Parts: sequence; C-alpha cells; structure tokens
Amino acid sequence: MDTRHAVVVGVDGSPASDQALDWAAAETVRRGSWLTVVSAYEMVTAPGPAAFGIGADELHRGAQANVWRALARMDGARERGCVVPDAADVTGEVVHGDPAGVLVDLSASSDLVVVGRHGYNVLDRLVLGSVSAAVSAQARGPVVVVPDDPIAAQSRCPADEVGPVWRVVAAVDFDDHLSRVLGQAFEEAHHAQVPLLVVHALDRDRAAVEHAYESAWVRGYRDEAVAALHDELVRWQDKYPRVTWSTVVERGRPVDLLTSTVQRRDLLVVGGRRHAPITGRILRSVADRVGRDAGCPVVVVHQQP
Repeated sequence: MDTRHAVVVGVDGSPASDQALDWAAAETVRRGSWLTVVSAYEMVTAPGPAAFGIGADELHRGAQANVWRALARMDGARERGCVVPDAADVTGEVVHGDPAGVLVDLSASSDLVVVGRHGYNVLDRLVLGSVSAAVSAQARGPVVVVPDDPIAAQSRCPADEVGPVWRVVAAVDFDDHLSRVLGQAFEEAHHAQVPLLVVHALDRDRAAVEHAYESAWVRGYRDEAVAALHDELVRWQDKYPRVTWSTVVERGRPVDLLTSTVQRRDLLVVGGRRHAPITGRILRSVADRVGRDAGCPVVVVHQQP
C-alpha cells in the first residue's frame, strides 16, 4: 500500500494557514492528487498543574477545531464553484507533537508540505522563529512557504486568487542542488502548464571589484554558465517536452536577484540543506531569506531519504 501523503498542509486557524490551505488546494487540483490537512498540538511544561488552565484534552479539541474549520472552508469554496479538490480527495489529521516536528516527519512521506508564512518582524523571526522557518530548514522533502496575500484574503474564492501559478522560477547553482531544483521546477511547470525561468546569479564573491563584470574572465564565466545551463535544460526537456524555458544569468547577490525577478503569481524553487532554523536566520542562507522575503510562494527542495 502506498503510504505517501501527496500534499500536506499545516493549519493552526490563523490567516496565514488559511492562505497556505488555499494554495495547497489549488496545487492538489493541478497535480490531480489528494490533500491532507494537519493540525498538531503539544503540551507545554508549566510550573504548576493549573498554571495556564489548558490541558491535553483542550489542546486536542483546539487542533480538531482547526481541522474542521479548514475542511469547512474547502466545503464552502466547493459550493461557490471555486477550484478546490473534491471532498473525497481531502482528509484531516490531528497529531500530538510539536507542529514543526510533525510536518518535518510528514515531509519524508509526502510529495509536498505546505506552510503559511506568519508576519513576524525581524526580531521575532530571529528570537521566536516560526513553524515555516523550522520546517523549510529541516524538512526531508519539498516544502512550500506561502506568503501573506492581502488581495487573496478579500476574494470570494481565495483558492482561485492565491493558487494560480503563471510562471515557475528556479534558482540554480552548479552544485548538488542543481538536479533536485530543476526536477522540482520542471514538475511544477508541467503541472501548472506555465513557462519556466531558470536564474543563476554571478555573485560579487566571483567578481570582487566593480568593473570586473566587464572583464574577459567574468564574460567567459557567464558564457560557460549559459552553455552549461542550456545543456542541462535540454536534457530535462526530453522528460518534459511541453515545458518552455528561458534563462537569466546576471551579476548580483542571489537573494537580491531573485527577489527583484519574481512576481506575485510566480512560484520560486530553491535548493535547501537541512540545518537548525537559527543557523539560517543568523547566517542568512538563500533558502531562508527568500522564504521570508519573497513576494510569491517558495518551494525549498530537500533531498528525500
């Protein structure tokens, strides 16, 4: 029996998780797959038996209410004719455990895990972190971080507003991420029937002085990168012949180039390595930064076990 959860979305009753649910619903339809809605709860150690007045039963009921609310949201959208999965293709699960840890575990047996991005300020992100940061940093498979979209929040059919993908953008470098990122990017472009833009940044570490971009060395490196990407993309197109692609190879820091390139309707695909969430926030890894700052959903691709 296949034990994989095709698309998993974590919900906690917040507006951020509502938009993650809406995006996950649209992605499930694109894939012709099924959706699992998950709410997790964890007991917090307190100084006394009634310190906070919240017990395991109440936490379980709260998580169950989150799932029921999410399923009701899908039912309502379905009745209004919005693009969401059939009721038979949507299930709910309540799990006892740390929310981020539960989703990380599920990422090993899922095609995709979807989380919402809460609107923390910079200090909150650094000190408190977030479920989305923890999951995208430690997942064992692809994770999508969905940002807040005020326009979608006001829509009659939020899944129709937040869900469409008009273009897939893949951020690549010539490392061990390349095959995973391109595989995910081509797959997403195939499901969404949209073009693929592949972006490679010539960062300033490779061109230490301002005029170096004009030098023969940098021009040569750029030409080699364009040729190498072309050869790699031609190989992938043998598997996905209907996906049209183009490339951008430009000077600049990867995060700056990506955030200036992507638009609201894009889906950005980046590679990720498992690490403690605090590491990404302090060292400002590309995957962590674009997951927090990009104005479109971001897929962080990890190698599955």
